[in-house]
Amino acid sequence: MMDIKNAIVRQAASYDAVAFDVFDTLLKRDVDKPTDLFRLAGEEFAQKRIQAEQLARAAAQQEVTLAKIYEQPALSGEDPSRECALEVLAAVPNLPVLEAVRKLHAQGKRIYFISDMYLPPEQIHTMLLRCGYDMMEGGFVSCSFGVQKRSGGLFRRFLRETGLKARQVLFVGDSWRADVLGAALAGVRAWHLPAPDPVPGCVQSRDFLSGAVRAFVQNRLSGMPYGGRALGFSVLGPLEVAFCQWIHQRRQEQGNARVFFLARDMYLTRIVYALMYPGEKTEYLQISRRSLCPALLAKRQYELLVYALPRQVLSGAQIAAYCGTTCPKAWTEKRFDLKAVQLGEIPESLKELLAVLQAPQDALLVLEYLKNSGLKDGDILVDIGSGGTTQMLLEALCGIRLNGLQLSGDARLRARLSSERAKVFLSLAQEEVRLYWAGQPMLERMISQDVGATAGYHRCGETITVQREKAIVEPVIAELQQGALAFARAWGKSVLAELLIGPDLAIEPFLQMVRTPDRTQLELLGDLSVEDGGIYPLAAPRPCRWYVVHPKMLKKDLSEARWKIGFLARLFPVHLPYDRLYLALKK
Repeated sequence: MMDIKNAIVRQAASYDAVAFDVFDTLLKRDVDKPTDLFRLAGEEFAQKRIQAEQLARAAAQQEVTLAKIYEQPALSGEDPSRECALEVLAAVPNLPVLEAVRKLHAQGKRIYFISDMYLPPEQIHTMLLRCGYDMMEGGFVSCSFGVQKRSGGLFRRFLRETGLKARQVLFVGDSWRADVLGAALAGVRAWHLPAPDPVPGCVQSRDFLSGAVRAFVQNRLSGMPYGGRALGFSVLGPLEVAFCQWIHQRRQEQGNARVFFLARDMYLTRIVYALMYPGEKTEYLQISRRSLCPALLAKRQYELLVYALPRQVLSGAQIAAYCGTTCPKAWTEKRFDLKAVQLGEIPESLKELLAVLQAPQDALLVLEYLKNSGLKDGDILVDIGSGGTTQMLLEALCGIRLNGLQLSGDARLRARLSSERAKVFLSLAQEEVRLYWAGQPMLERMISQDVGATAGYHRCGETITVQREKAIVEPVIAELQQGALAFARAWGKSVLAELLIGPDLAIEPFLQMVRTPDRTQLELLGDLSVEDGGIYPLAAPRPCRWYVVHPKMLKKDLSEARWKIGFLARLFPVHLPYDRLYLALKK
């Protein structure tokens, strides 16, 4: 990645003055194409505005002005101030260039802007000031002088007005034709600003909305180091904002019912929601399926208890531990396969084990905790989602009906809960479904509170406190979540704030990362551990040479990895279609 800031400073070292192009050099817009800005005022206006500019340019004998564009019949009655306001709101600084300009100004160089543009210079100056460019000595805009950069005329006018000699000036711009060749026609040396490197985790530009989201992310991360915050911004940010927009809509449909975000998975989502909708109160429900097991055992609700347990092969001792009790010696080593158990179908041997287990004395404290939380019939439960298990368990224990809002759902969900009782944000195609579940443990880890799971409850006077399992804090989780929050803050302050990001667009950066991670993403995330009925590595292979000596361990380590595509990509760091291999094996 080129160091744009220092490249500009080096190029300008021997010059007294440096002039810059404006759009795509000093400033970026939070839209993919300049004409996309008009779509923020509505599609009908956009079509009329594009047509009006085409007609104005065809009729003009010199550079067109904004006033001339709005004189066209297509824009009769329209106020250009609305467009000017959108231009101001859509403009953001090109960060590496801003840093270079500040350094050049500190060195005593004279700084100017030169632009082929229909906007008046006062408007452009306002945009530059808002974006931190408060050091400009002057600006030259084609519509004010009737000449353009590409002919060399605007550069010659610049030299005449400032009294500078061509040899004293370096011009920086992104267009070979208008900036480099145009400057050369006036004898001014120009340095071509290269196109920015693509930011990992950006959506592809296909239409107005995807282009705007892509531009928004690129404008804030381009030229910056890509670490945990940047990954959280580009991958988690769009997903969290879109999910919260959807939750907000569903809440309004429910008559503003109380919203409970489920710990730990919905920790980040709740913070983003509070940031986006500060006037809305929400609750944080600190339960886990494990914390419900003792109560289910005490109430002898064995069918539900089996669903609260991990869908794995567990020993009698492990099942007893999940229930907060000890296992009779005769049952400790016996193993039970819970992966294929269907609701209402409990093996007799498992029934026998559960019947002999003694519920702990504090087994029903969870019910008191739930009562104190105020959870009641008709409330909204927000969860990352899969089969709707937690909602089903809470409804059974509390004797209520909840409105579930889930990020995702699997095939089990509709067998348990109707679409009215559990709504799902993501709607994925078949291949995307396999990719999503290939990376779901990683997503859950990235957005969850970085603490241990709720293991149980303790009475302290009249208060019920939460007891947690031990956990290893991973600093990168905080960085990822800070990045997602930075996206939400920036989105809320941007010209795009009112746009709704749809589910397909929101999940695209994550699915792209799951499918074809780059080296930085692999190194940032691969060593994380995730909980999946146990503690497992995400994608942390040993060195290849170790597997040459211990080939059987490769199969074991791959089976334990919760991001198998990432595991293979780290093990064999060459460009191979690991995603296609994984998807083929999953069919």
